[in-house]
Amino acid sequence: MSTPAVNPEDNQLLAHLPSQELDTLLPHFKVISLETREELNQVGTPVIHIHFPITGAISLMEMKAAGTTVEVAVVGKEGCAGSHVLDGLNVSPCRTIVQIGGMAFRMTVPQLRPLLPHIPVFQQMARRFGTVVFRHTVISVGCSQFHSVEQRMARWLLAHRQRTGLKEFPFTHDFLAEQLGVQRVTVTQALAALQDRALVTHGYGKLELLDIGGMQKAACECLTMATEAIEEYLADIKILGKGSQSEKPGSSN
Repeated sequence: MSTPAVNPEDNQLLAHLPSQELDTLLPHFKVISLETREELNQVGTPVIHIHFPITGAISLMEMKAAGTTVEVAVVGKEGCAGSHVLDGLNVSPCRTIVQIGGMAFRMTVPQLRPLLPHIPVFQQMARRFGTVVFRHTVISVGCSQFHSVEQRMARWLLAHRQRTGLKEFPFTHDFLAEQLGVQRVTVTQALAALQDRALVTHGYGKLELLDIGGMQKAACECLTMATEAIEEYLADIKILGKGSQSEKPGSSN
């Protein structure tokens, strides 16, 4: 089966790169299909690849002492997963899994390292995205302490719609429980409450958002804070990209 055609500009970080830096990276990219629940890294394992999602989403998970997990951040088409290798962290600080299967660009870390002197704007953008991941991690920690599972689930589902453009997801109750760090029965109760309000419909391995406006009202204020963090990042990398273009030899001041 042939791989579907994808465009680097479908990833927002790559779309804002100066053309010469994107041309430097492109020969090393491989288009891959990420499978839902595919594990990319465990805590402490070497980071071999950096991923640029196009239609999928990658979840960064915190492992608790009891062996349970909870999602602390998610990477979609707005950024990349694995950018911490730019700062010398060669092992994964978290468990990394594919949350929503889809297409992505991938390159190996050994391929990336010798290119770094030639892609300074990429480094700035990737590090800027790292601050978004950190901000989302802080928001997630506070959200898990102060908001109900129903509010958190509404926020979580809307965040994934923002990253993928999808309204229908292949999520089971067990998978949602793992992502939210709660028991399966708690997920079932929260979904039932959202369905009773005609906000979602769900069956085994399928969950569909029916009323986006209603879901936004059901979500906690953390959704707004997380969205603002992404919007500020996108505005910043747009400026970075344009600034680099204006500094090219022969460009007008």
